[in-house]
Amino acid sequence: MRSEVLQMIEESFFTIAKAAAIILAGIAVGQIIQHYFWRRHLWQKVRQRQKECQKAFRKLDDDLNSLNFDEEALQAICNLPTSELQEGLQSGKYSALEVLAAYQTKALQVNKRLNCVTEPILEAKANAKSLDEHAEKEGLLYGIPVSLKENYQLKGYDCTMGLVNYTGKLFKDDAVLVKVLRKQGAIPFVRTNIPQIMMTYECSNPIYGRTDNPYDATRTPGGSTGGEAALITAGGSIIGFGSDIGGSIRVPSHFCGCYGLKTTPERLSQKGISSLSKGQFIVSGSVGPMARDLDGLVLATKAILCDYMYALDRSIPPLSFRDEIFQSKRPLKIGYYVNDGYLQSVPACQRAVMMAKTALEAQGHTVISFDPPDVPRMWTELYLKTVAGDGGRKFYEAIQKDIPDRCVWNLLFITRVPRWLLWCMKTIIRLVTQDPVHTEGLMSSKGCRSVCEWWQQAEVVEAYKDKFMKKWDDLGLDGVICPVFACVAVPHGYVTEIIGAGTYSMLYNVLNYPAGSLPLTKVTSEDVQQLENYPNRRYFEKNIKKASEGSIGLPVNVQCVCLPFQEELVLRVMKEIETGLKSMGDH
Repeated sequence: MRSEVLQMIEESFFTIAKAAAIILAGIAVGQIIQHYFWRRHLWQKVRQRQKECQKAFRKLDDDLNSLNFDEEALQAICNLPTSELQEGLQSGKYSALEVLAAYQTKALQVNKRLNCVTEPILEAKANAKSLDEHAEKEGLLYGIPVSLKENYQLKGYDCTMGLVNYTGKLFKDDAVLVKVLRKQGAIPFVRTNIPQIMMTYECSNPIYGRTDNPYDATRTPGGSTGGEAALITAGGSIIGFGSDIGGSIRVPSHFCGCYGLKTTPERLSQKGISSLSKGQFIVSGSVGPMARDLDGLVLATKAILCDYMYALDRSIPPLSFRDEIFQSKRPLKIGYYVNDGYLQSVPACQRAVMMAKTALEAQGHTVISFDPPDVPRMWTELYLKTVAGDGGRKFYEAIQKDIPDRCVWNLLFITRVPRWLLWCMKTIIRLVTQDPVHTEGLMSSKGCRSVCEWWQQAEVVEAYKDKFMKKWDDLGLDGVICPVFACVAVPHGYVTEIIGAGTYSMLYNVLNYPAGSLPLTKVTSEDVQQLENYPNRRYFEKNIKKASEGSIGLPVNVQCVCLPFQEELVLRVMKEIETGLKSMGDH
């Protein structure tokens, strides 16, 4: 009797186990099938979006062919500096439609080589014709074509940020800055590429593909405003607009060799600028112009700092462009550094800063050594822990439900590692990288664990700002010049290996200081030879040294920084450097 009971129990157990296995297998198969169809659906959306963009490109090409403008004349327009282009449009020498056609033609040519444009703005032609039909030539940017980073909202367009799930979600209105640009007579004509989720120095996504550097197709143009920088540098645009939360305007400008300005976060309206970082205000992103030349950068800044912007966005202080600051002849006291206390910049970047120092001194300014305080701590405890305050959950969830770009997926790997496991691996990581700061950075990327800790984080950041400001004031500085990045443009797919090189830019996002990126020189063979003396012990140092091999001829920018709401002074410092170099015959 007992054996029969045991046998029945045994048979029941196996029956239940078999049923459970079948159910689990069914669930697994179901999930695999569901995942397959979901991925298939996403790729269908990608192909649909790509077809729409290709159709728009073909329509633009047909429109340009029907205009029958002389190609040499159009090319000559694209070669004009901003001041001459503005003068030609105001005088009537060039029509808005003619200038638009010139830049549309050039943008199409550049895009075939670099893949920097996501789509043309087809209403641009009607806008140009409308301007030409009116006798009044109103606005500082009258008739000037302007390119926009893909995250600037436009009526009738989507902002994907490189995420497939955001395709087809069309906006009903323009961003405030787009409205201001139109009011000033500018013609938005193309949208430019970005990295997926816009939180990396690469520039690729599964919808629009990868953008290449104008100087070397094997290297990245930088991110997240990489498409803008590539297009402007290659001549396909003269003025553009981007956004910046960790160097996203300044680094692409440096990697490609154009001009860029990260403004104080509260100086320009960010209404209608798409971002996954909204809701996090301790380290705020900002927006700003980019341009082929300094005159274009100044003109764009003047144009958007106007009463119309304040009327559209009352949260912005009514602080118009102060020409008296930009035109001032007062001697300045400028700090400089080539080593931020964490990663030394490569020889080319050091040389560029010293060139800027010499130029400023030639203009009668005082330039002194400046050491930014606690940069390693700034990067790990302040920047990374704040930007990834939720442990990167918002970014990861957006990627997890989408088609992830490999570069971004690798960057967000840390979000998938449990905090306890990362803590256990801490010693091993430190031994491998030979860099305790890098290790602490990984730990900080797990963010804050409670609301209380988040409040404490805000207090720590404010304390650092006070400490930095005190050092600045004790030295009586008007501004600071330093590298934009620890090295020049890096090979594609290599960004995650040198992410610490961005501390030079990230610092001023933590501080909320305005900063400009000014092209000064190009990497020489001597710069590359001097890499032999570059530190080679820690993980990032080794990778920076490796990434800098074969970099001869790549552009090198300098970063110019001033206190909050002193954008005019930033532009003045940039102008003083450029003027000084020209007087010395070096620019």
